[in-house]
Amino acid sequence: MSTHPHWIPPEILDEEVEKISSRRAGKGLDNKNVRDNFVGLALSGGGIRSATFGLGVLEYLKSRGWLNQVDYLSTVSGGGYIGGWLSANCVRSFRRNEDWLDEKADWTESIRHLRRYSNYLSPKVGLLSADSWTMATVWIRNTLLVQLCVILSIALLLLFPRLLFEVFDQWPYVGEWRWATAVLFILGVAGIAGNQWQMSRNEGKRFLGIQNSFSCFCLAVLGLVTTLWLIQQLDFNPFADGEVDWVKATVIAVFLILTGLGLLRAAVGWIICAGVETNVWKEKEAPTGIHYSQGWVQGLIVIPIMVSAFLFAAVLWGQTTGTGELAKMDSFGEFFNHAWRYWPFPLSIVFVSFWLLSLFSMKKGKMWLLAPVLPVLVLHALLCAIMLVLHGWAAAEANLELPAHESKWLAFIWAPAMLLFAFSLSVNILIGMMGRQSTEGIREWWSRLGAWLGIYGVSWMLLAVAAVYGPKLVSHIIYTGAWWEGISLAGGWLVTTLAGLWAGKSNSTDGLRNRTVKVSSSVQLPLNLIAILFPVIFIAGLLVAISTGIHLVILDLYEVDWGTAAILNGYHWPYLSSPPVSVTLGLMGAVFVLLFLLAWRVDINEFSLNAFYRSRLSRCYLGASRYTRGERKPQEFTGFDERDDLPMTEIGDRDGRGFPPGPLHIVNCAMNLGGSSDLALHTRQCAPFTITPYAVGSGYWWPKTDSGKSGRLGYQSLTEYGGREGKPTLGQAISVSGAAASPNMGHHTSPLVAFMLTVFNVRLGWWFPNPLKSCRSASPWFSLRYLVKELFGGADDQSNYLMISDGGHFENLGVYELIRRRCSVIIVSDAENDPELKFESLGSLIRMCEVDFNVRITLNVDAIRKTEKSDPDSRCYAIGEIDYNDGLPHGVLIYLKTCMTGQEDTAVLQYWSSHPDFPHESTSDQFFGEDQFESYRRLGKSVASFALDKVVLQGGTIRFTDLLPG
Repeated sequence: MSTHPHWIPPEILDEEVEKISSRRAGKGLDNKNVRDNFVGLALSGGGIRSATFGLGVLEYLKSRGWLNQVDYLSTVSGGGYIGGWLSANCVRSFRRNEDWLDEKADWTESIRHLRRYSNYLSPKVGLLSADSWTMATVWIRNTLLVQLCVILSIALLLLFPRLLFEVFDQWPYVGEWRWATAVLFILGVAGIAGNQWQMSRNEGKRFLGIQNSFSCFCLAVLGLVTTLWLIQQLDFNPFADGEVDWVKATVIAVFLILTGLGLLRAAVGWIICAGVETNVWKEKEAPTGIHYSQGWVQGLIVIPIMVSAFLFAAVLWGQTTGTGELAKMDSFGEFFNHAWRYWPFPLSIVFVSFWLLSLFSMKKGKMWLLAPVLPVLVLHALLCAIMLVLHGWAAAEANLELPAHESKWLAFIWAPAMLLFAFSLSVNILIGMMGRQSTEGIREWWSRLGAWLGIYGVSWMLLAVAAVYGPKLVSHIIYTGAWWEGISLAGGWLVTTLAGLWAGKSNSTDGLRNRTVKVSSSVQLPLNLIAILFPVIFIAGLLVAISTGIHLVILDLYEVDWGTAAILNGYHWPYLSSPPVSVTLGLMGAVFVLLFLLAWRVDINEFSLNAFYRSRLSRCYLGASRYTRGERKPQEFTGFDERDDLPMTEIGDRDGRGFPPGPLHIVNCAMNLGGSSDLALHTRQCAPFTITPYAVGSGYWWPKTDSGKSGRLGYQSLTEYGGREGKPTLGQAISVSGAAASPNMGHHTSPLVAFMLTVFNVRLGWWFPNPLKSCRSASPWFSLRYLVKELFGGADDQSNYLMISDGGHFENLGVYELIRRRCSVIIVSDAENDPELKFESLGSLIRMCEVDFNVRITLNVDAIRKTEKSDPDSRCYAIGEIDYNDGLPHGVLIYLKTCMTGQEDTAVLQYWSSHPDFPHESTSDQFFGEDQFESYRRLGKSVASFALDKVVLQGGTIRFTDLLPG
């Protein structure tokens, strides 16, 4: 067996081989050299269309007595419906001492049940149908609970700007507490300097050992003591108003920055040494320096700099509205010539930091002394410009050109972002001044840091604007009396919301890419624009609505009689500023408690739509295995029998019968990885995830992480998985495998669309325990973290629970896992929605197998394409080779396709003439009538017959080598 990282682990394959061998022996078949002649049957995705076509294929294989020869049954999505039906019937027939796979087995009653429930989601459809109304009530109930969690989360975020406004208002007057501004900025700058030093001078050289860390700590303590001594001896008050002694300020700033750098280096060194001691790293694999990953850069550089910019902005606003010299200046020239003598002390640290960054970012040379001169001048000029803007707002309010209190809110919203922009632009100038003395790696590092600063800055502005201006917009519309404008806006918002949902779902119904009915490029472009723009409009409207609700609640709690919209509009800024911070804190506390209770009690899995979907699939496809009189006892009011479903373990040899009763069922799902840092997934955004009667997990192999480790996600035995009551059932497995409508949907994952689908609970996926973790519960006990991951399409492989959805989001034919097991014969039923016969799922499979397994599949589908032109030489199947590149005989792939050759029986041809889209009717149609059900079933039999009538059975194993091309 190959050691390629994408192959199945030996321990998993050994157990499967043992079960397959025992089953062959129990059936009286040849069980020698099992590994070399696996036979696999794959049933593709495609909803009930694929299930019903697959039923016809299964009936044909049964009629030839071949089903007992199949070792693996690999199903995806709709193929899982009928695959689950087959597996459940195998188990329950075995208990009745019958062989469901025998060619003489009677499937009549079971198929009659399938036909009766072909409208499996709602058996009775109509305006007064309880089934139809139940669909609506279940969705409304679950959606309201999910929306309440989302709304409370957003409300908590929108309350933060109100709380921070109090900090902004009081910060200029908190005295010694203003040291926090300097400390936060030093933390960020020290992190930048440490990373730059490691990149420019000491790559590969260990300088964070325990001895060096202790030395750095001692030097840092000495630097701090020296700084405090200088402040006392020089009689320097960092936060006094008036002219600043720049010589004293510069000396103290240098000592502070060097102290911060020493403390950081010591702390990182001790953390790494502790990691070696606790086996987080092997000693040879431990980081040799300060190498921040994405998360650490955000936590220890971006956020501290962002917060310090906010606090700097508060101080500058205090200087603007105070009585000092900076408040008296009124022109850019005056600011530029004189403001440098009055800048607050924390800005001295910013200016000095440019020399530190220059020194640590350059490979060699003494230009680091000169490089910061121009950037410092640019930063000074930008600060002057910012002060001029702040003065303009304050003067406008003093001259009654702005309402009272508005200028402070303007400074609160925009000044922090302007300071971030000024710092970033000055750094860009610094990079230019360093020129060739720096490296491309360092420049790239700075660019990514700038990107994150931009992301955080824009996010702050959007959040603050929504919190502050949202209520103003609503009250203005109502106050002006333009009700028709308000109604138009609300109506337009609702329409765009529905359109965005429709466009977002339109690509999530079947297969990997080709999931919709035939559309032209002229239609596809507007669909893509709708899917991008309309979610933005929806999110904006949602933020405005929630912020308005918060505003009114706070005013009511503060007992403000705001009366009419005119008063609300005219006194918006005083009302926004007047409630005390205790009211905001009280409301935040109440929202937090409610959110905690909901996230704790509302199970993110059970209150998705999966439970609704699972129960109806189980009633139709698994209930059909309980067809004997009196076996099914559904609840009289609901019509459901919970015993229709059965544990996945029962499909295997778990009750002492000696061998499994049917093929080893592989239920294929997709593990969504939109939030993963693995660049190999930038197109797929997901990996395979399988559920068998024996194991759950994935062969996904991740590359080296920051710690130098790589590995496989792996598998976990089903007997140990999910705790005592959380083991997957067959109904759960096939419902998750068919979870096409999901915020996280592999290749099609979009954060904007994911947000809308989550808010409206279009969620069929399931959060499964991570096989790598020791989770003993089937679902997260606290759902908020995973709800946020769904909102933004950020599922990954490192959390305790994995977002699992439709297997077609990864590979829609079900062949990938059979190739992984190196089956010598694979029969695949492809009933995806492919009206143009583009074979996208087949093409995707061929590419992935060559990339992941180094396996080459050769298959000519030209004869199938001829069916579009009613060519007499057309075929609805193709036979190809599988080259495993291991020196052994090639495998065989028999590909069965839903298409019409004109040689089908009369009933199928009649349905085709009445329904031109047949056999590629939209997968969104999950409500089959009898004629539709029978037409797909008959077509499945017909296609299988055309392909396999001349195939022979040899030695208990299906052999097709005589049919290979050439």
